[in-house]
Amino acid sequence: MRRALRSGPRREMLLAAAWALLFAGLLAFRVGLQWSAPPPGTSLEWLRLGCIAVLSLLLLGAVLANRAPALGSVALRVEQGAVFLAITRLLGLGAHPDPGRPERVLIALLGVHAVGAIVVSDELRTGTPSWRAGLWVLASSFGALTVSVLTR
Repeated sequence: MRRALRSGPRREMLLAAAWALLFAGLLAFRVGLQWSAPPPGTSLEWLRLGCIAVLSLLLLGAVLANRAPALGSVALRVEQGAVFLAITRLLGLGAHPDPGRPERVLIALLGVHAVGAIVVSDELRTGTPSWRAGLWVLASSFGALTVSVLTR
């Protein structure tokens, strides 16, 4: 079993499955909290626009992964940077000492998604089938996250 887990494809599939299960659980938790929470006092338009922009870039990178793998690599790096900015903005860097519960779950979701992007960009060789599959998984999970942000 250990030897099978050390092998590339099986290890990559297990990592992707574990990441997807964790992300799906956190997303379901966020949607549940979102429905029960009062609307936020501050506008989160920047988050909605950013989610749409990053989702578009991830989808473009996934669609063109065979022809232009560099675009997929750039999309992963941009997504990581955008997640960092969104987390710091949601935390308010001291301006809002205690983000609400839905915002904390959103921060956790963004963090888990960033870890998935780091794994895909750093652990998988660019242009391989598993890298392209990882890009599609990231694009689809970020799409679900974007839907949860847009419905807020």
